[in-house]
Amino acid sequence: MADWHGIYPILYAFWDASGRLDRAAMAAQVDHCIAQGAHGIAVLGLVTEVHKMDVNERLHLVEMVGELIAGRVPYAVTVGEPSLPGQIAFSRAAAKAGADWVILQPPAIKGTSEAHLIRFFGGVADAVDIDVAVQNNPVNLDVSMSVQGLIALNRQHPNISLLKGEGFSVDIQRVIEGSNGAFQVFGGHGGIEFPALLRSGGKGLIPAPDFLAAQVALYAHWREGTVQSVAKAEAIHRALLPAIVFMSRSVPAMLCYGKRLFAGQIGVSVTHERLPALEPTDFGLAEMARFAAEIAAVSGLDLAAAE
Repeated sequence: MADWHGIYPILYAFWDASGRLDRAAMAAQVDHCIAQGAHGIAVLGLVTEVHKMDVNERLHLVEMVGELIAGRVPYAVTVGEPSLPGQIAFSRAAAKAGADWVILQPPAIKGTSEAHLIRFFGGVADAVDIDVAVQNNPVNLDVSMSVQGLIALNRQHPNISLLKGEGFSVDIQRVIEGSNGAFQVFGGHGGIEFPALLRSGGKGLIPAPDFLAAQVALYAHWREGTVQSVAKAEAIHRALLPAIVFMSRSVPAMLCYGKRLFAGQIGVSVTHERLPALEPTDFGLAEMARFAAEIAAVSGLDLAAAE
């Protein structure tokens, strides 16, 4: 398996007047992320409004973004189909569209045993020819796995050695240690515990792209490894935290304010929304502008102006 690492922004979905994906805006987003130093690109999280798309639209987005990336950076695709055959088929389609690895979500059936989840994920991983991650998000998903369940998953299916780990950083450290470092772990939730994840042995982050430049800089400072550079990384993280907390209060709020902040960075407007969608308020927009200014002051990066 390749050494996947770094910041993989998970893309927003931009819509045109007809209610379809806006290819020009999606292209601007992909190009911006690559220009800002993203180590890879991901799609089909809550940020991508996956909950507002049918399977044909999801596949269309995967194919479109694969074409737009054109092999310039690694490409990760979230797979959330509710059945084993569905996840296998979608994973294979993602690979055909250029995905380097897939992120499998557990089927949203409460009460599913860990033994069944291990068989489910293993069945998908054994049927595809690209690297496989699982998403473990006890905060936002109805179904998740315990530390011991994740360790057992890797032991029974060693080809599952990537994890989008969005639980408590202490639990993620236990997974890394208990699997003898077999898991390459990417964090989520905007990077709220990103330095802790890196200290635990984590490899990267899959955030919304709102603060991409700052998070790429944070990661670069961290990897430099000097006392001064790590202190700079921690300072950037502290500046990011108020914005991360603000965005994490709800998915509709993240899509409302984060998407508009990011749209300003790439020179597009959020004119057309897929309903239901939260309407911004002047106060909310002012808060986002204030967060961006504070982050810029610490990181030295302008997070508001279009390129």
